[in-house]
Amino acid sequence: MAKSLPSRGATNTDLVADIQKSLVGALEKGSTITQFRKDFDAAVQNHGWTYKGKRGWRTSVIFDTNMRSSHMAGRWEQLLANSGSRPYLEYRTAGDSRVRPQHAAWNGLVFPIGDAFWQTHYPPNGWRCRCTIRAYSEDDLKALGTKPSAPFNLKTRTVVSQDGEIKDQVPVGIDPGWDHNVGQSWLSPELALGQKLAALPRYLQGPMVDKTISPAYQKVLNDDFKAFRNVIKTDKVARGNAQIVGFLDSRTLAALSEHVPTLALETTAVAVLDSKTVHLTGAHKAAKGAQLWPADWIDALPENVRNYRAVLWDTKNGTLVVVPFGQATNWAGVLGDSVAKIVLRPNVKTKAGLAASVVSLGSSPRGDLLKSGQYKLLVGKL
Repeated sequence: MAKSLPSRGATNTDLVADIQKSLVGALEKGSTITQFRKDFDAAVQNHGWTYKGKRGWRTSVIFDTNMRSSHMAGRWEQLLANSGSRPYLEYRTAGDSRVRPQHAAWNGLVFPIGDAFWQTHYPPNGWRCRCTIRAYSEDDLKALGTKPSAPFNLKTRTVVSQDGEIKDQVPVGIDPGWDHNVGQSWLSPELALGQKLAALPRYLQGPMVDKTISPAYQKVLNDDFKAFRNVIKTDKVARGNAQIVGFLDSRTLAALSEHVPTLALETTAVAVLDSKTVHLTGAHKAAKGAQLWPADWIDALPENVRNYRAVLWDTKNGTLVVVPFGQATNWAGVLGDSVAKIVLRPNVKTKAGLAASVVSLGSSPRGDLLKSGQYKLLVGKL
């Protein structure tokens, strides 16, 4: 099903759902703004919404923005599919007097599709932004006499509310809320969110993570992960997909900043790759006495990532070790003096974006984690 961006300013859940339903219908059926305006009027009347601005302007902004974002999200999927033959992207504006000065300054910039520039500057970059992208092969660039641009010097500005609260930090020239790649956000919104949160200044990361990732959201991730596992069990083919199971919280982020300052964390998202799912419990290690995770613990992986007793940094392997409280009391008796552990490798590249990858689920004697100079306790206690 086609997706659409939420209508900003409309906070009533049912109202937003009605407007979104109309936008999805427009995307799927190709209906016009005339039909959308009829649906919009009906939604406003049904829910008693009072909005600023004229009705024609308001509906035009909502409709045009969603149609544009939908087009560019689909365009990103095409660009990824053809990146083997056309790996370079050029930023293009509409080329008229209505183009924002900052967007005009980006016109003609050329970067590989995997460059960080496209994480924040892939259009649209604001309300009614009409910028687009053109893809090139190396031969195309040579024929045009063009070379990839020099590394982009990202400059940001702080977004402050009327009462002085720091709300966000966005690149200069990009409207608040638009500093993301709509293609990535639509294909894998959780991965895009993880990168967005990690891109914030350290002092904003923790509060924004805790504010954004609620227990209810975590439950959705739990259900999504179960469905993801079922598909892998049935399909038995790794396609390079990843499923988000959680996000590093403020305590972990603060501890990493203090105790592992050399780690350049590029995302707060925690994901399981489909290539790892089948062997996630380390069944190949069972013969060596490793305790395998019960099925109900694996199904509850998102909850186990969130509800931990301790988080450690493995200085030898450059990984995070999360020790969960867990969900299955019967396994606690089997573990004895050992503790369950989730091993995460930061900044792993997936098809849809970066994530801290879950590389194994297993157990370790508590003493090994306490006495070894290999592990640094970041949060909690064992």
